[in-house]
Amino acid sequence: MKFFKFLAIWPDDNPTRCYMFYSKAFITIFVFIFYILLTLNFFFLPRRMDIFIDDMMFFFTDCSVLSKVLTFLLMREKIIKILDVLESDIFQPEDAEEKAIVEKAKEFNKLYWKIVAYLSNLSNYSNLLPFVIHFVKGTELRFPVCTYSFLTDSLRSMLIYPLYIYQGMGITFHMLYNVNVDTFFLGLMILAIAQLEVLDVKLRKVTDVNKLDGVINEISNEPMDRNKIAVMKINKCIIHFDEVSRFCKLIEEVFTVTLFVQFSMASCIICVCLMRFTMPAPLDYLLFLGTYMIAMMLQIMVPCWFGSKIMHMSSQLAFSIYNCDWTTASREFKSNMRLFVERTNKPLTITGGKMFCLSLSAFTSIMNSAYSFFTLLQQMQD
Repeated sequence: MKFFKFLAIWPDDNPTRCYMFYSKAFITIFVFIFYILLTLNFFFLPRRMDIFIDDMMFFFTDCSVLSKVLTFLLMREKIIKILDVLESDIFQPEDAEEKAIVEKAKEFNKLYWKIVAYLSNLSNYSNLLPFVIHFVKGTELRFPVCTYSFLTDSLRSMLIYPLYIYQGMGITFHMLYNVNVDTFFLGLMILAIAQLEVLDVKLRKVTDVNKLDGVINEISNEPMDRNKIAVMKINKCIIHFDEVSRFCKLIEEVFTVTLFVQFSMASCIICVCLMRFTMPAPLDYLLFLGTYMIAMMLQIMVPCWFGSKIMHMSSQLAFSIYNCDWTTASREFKSNMRLFVERTNKPLTITGGKMFCLSLSAFTSIMNSAYSFFTLLQQMQD
């Protein structure tokens, strides 16, 4: 949460007055004012397709960033609930195998953050490279985001360095918002998958009484027989599955609007990037476009991949429980077993905007839509 605190969207429980001033000033200057100026610029753009596409690309990105910032500001209490669920006793591993699954998920989260951060920084700083070239070779300096066409040429020329620095800082902070909010959301999905994997392990050995897995009889001093232990363990698995289901629902409640905005904007960005590739541009800008489009594709592909994995793994739990020695179990165990199978008949899903489930089929549909819009724009240009 250190990055979120730096980006002014995650204050402490009792934030100081200084931090609250910093938070309001930071968000106002680099999010709201940045968005307003970018929107205002559209009304004064010259009627040129290449300029319009360049500015539109950053406008779509800014819409996505704005939704993520508002999500963290307005959904703080529910995000805290999500973190509390992760720290609950039911989500804690009980043996070495379960601990290895959870640790592997955490390590993957760190690795994925590093990959996305590296790619995003490469794309961002390649767009800021002309600022260095300007001082080295004396080339004409172009704004990294938009030209602020509502300003006069003389005023724009006089303020070129302050405006360039402001835009450069703005898109850098927006890149950090994208990287950290996206990886936070994906980290939650990966941890949900890890809990499903842990549940899969527990179900396969639910009738194994060689190790009681921490289940003891606290009510009576009489030793528990095999059937009672199995019933207690499957009841614990049912509770665990319900908690994972509640965890996924909380994730959906917090990020449903952000997912809808991000997927819509990413589709538009991919479309305009493809369109921009068909027009003349310097090499450094083509490098920026290429890395930027890859980052946008990852923004929608990776959540869809993990969304499909959540659906698949939650539906496979019904088969996992049949790998235990259930045929010799008691009637009560078999009754609870049928109850669990009925609950897993409907896979766990995470939806965006109550309109589409995160799945690979949704990703292919979005990419098809982006390419269709690209061909339409190309035909209109011709």
